[in-house]
Amino acid sequence: MQKKPKKVEYFGENLQPVFRFAPSPTGFLHVGGARTAIFNWLLAQKTGGKFLLRIEDTDKARSTREAIEQIFNSLQWLGLNWDERVYFQSEQRSRHISVARSLLDRGKAYRCFCTKEKLNEKRRRAETLKINQRYDGTCRHLTQKQIEQNLKQGKPFALRFKVEPGEVAFKDLIHGITRVNNAVLDDFIILRSDGSPVYQLAVVADDHDMGITTVLRGDDHIANTNKQILIYRALNWPVPEYGHLPLILGPDKIRLSKRHGAASVEEFRKSGILPEALFNYLCLLGWAPGDDREILNRSELSRIFSVERIHHTSAVFDVKKLYWLNSKYIAALPQKELWRIANDWLAEKGLTLVAQQQERFRFYTELLQPRSKTLQEFKENLSVFFNDPESYEDKGAQKYFAKQTYRTILMRFYEIVKSQPPSLYANVQAIEGFIREFAEAEGVSAAKVIHPLRLALTGKTTSPGIFEMIYILGRKKLQQRLNKALQFAAKVGVE
Repeated sequence: MQKKPKKVEYFGENLQPVFRFAPSPTGFLHVGGARTAIFNWLLAQKTGGKFLLRIEDTDKARSTREAIEQIFNSLQWLGLNWDERVYFQSEQRSRHISVARSLLDRGKAYRCFCTKEKLNEKRRRAETLKINQRYDGTCRHLTQKQIEQNLKQGKPFALRFKVEPGEVAFKDLIHGITRVNNAVLDDFIILRSDGSPVYQLAVVADDHDMGITTVLRGDDHIANTNKQILIYRALNWPVPEYGHLPLILGPDKIRLSKRHGAASVEEFRKSGILPEALFNYLCLLGWAPGDDREILNRSELSRIFSVERIHHTSAVFDVKKLYWLNSKYIAALPQKELWRIANDWLAEKGLTLVAQQQERFRFYTELLQPRSKTLQEFKENLSVFFNDPESYEDKGAQKYFAKQTYRTILMRFYEIVKSQPPSLYANVQAIEGFIREFAEAEGVSAAKVIHPLRLALTGKTTSPGIFEMIYILGRKKLQQRLNKALQFAAKVGVE
């Protein structure tokens, strides 16, 4: 059923809201771009509006098909399905040129015959004099006769927008009233001398033709907004509403990038972050629901999200917080979904389970579920079920293998466990009772048995409960791993 438009306060007229996300396909989708897409999508969902996707691919030298496909895949993985067809900016070149010519005909733009060399010279002079590097308007004042002579001589020209005295003022949905004096703007180019449209012009033409009512994008576009509003006014087109999102920063308070680690949606997907978790986390970067809730599903966010609660300051990306949130989503996965992930991993590794293993392996996946921060961690720990440890955590080995006390405990446990009947491994309770009785007989705490035993069986100092691990591994693997650990411990012993 098609959604009915709702009248909301963001729009001056009773129009169906139309939002857009317009990435440049020069690389993988950055989490900052993903957040922008999510905010626009949520507003479209809340208001009964449209969410459109435009690929701004006019930079042919840097735009790639791989990046375009990755943008599609990342948005769909996050559950951000767009309305209508995908718009490609490069397909509208003739329309952009037509709009530029219209501005020229209206007297809102003029031909600039200044060569690249001449402009560079002006720039160097401005730098020397330490003045603002703005175009000095040389060609703005050419007479009609001078223009015609230049055209007859075949001199190439760009089209520059004619910035008139005054100011650009608009109500930013996030920052409130924003003003800029036109005196700080130069007559900017809208059509290059090779006939190619400039970003400022192309965006205005595209947003107008797509019926965009609200442009929600990053703070780094505020300077562009001032110029784009001037173009709208010059064409007598309705100006959309604008809102500018503060940027996402890394821990060092510098704009988030690859130097901070993973920064693209694709990298987080590969690391085992669930799409619902990343969606949820990105919503909390620069927005708050107004209460203490941090785990919010897509449906709830679509209902409560609002522009008014978007913060005015930049948010810091905390990967530990993302992992924490992701662990909550993993813990909440239905058992059927968890088992599907485990089975996919088995198929990927070419592993099969015999009948006796299936129940214990399923039990193991359930133990790992609340302990896994990412799906990647969950899958890596699944291998413990099949493979003996290839190494042992150094800190744990120095504490539990290098000291004679612990080595003696492990050796005594190994000798005794070899003589125990198969019934010992029938259930977790029997195993726990056996280990506690062993510790008591040795005159040590249960912890002094459990910690070195965990390291011996998993190679790690943390794992699911040791009683459950022994039940999962069974008699043969328990003895095999203990033997291997004791041989390793003999080599690192210092006492």
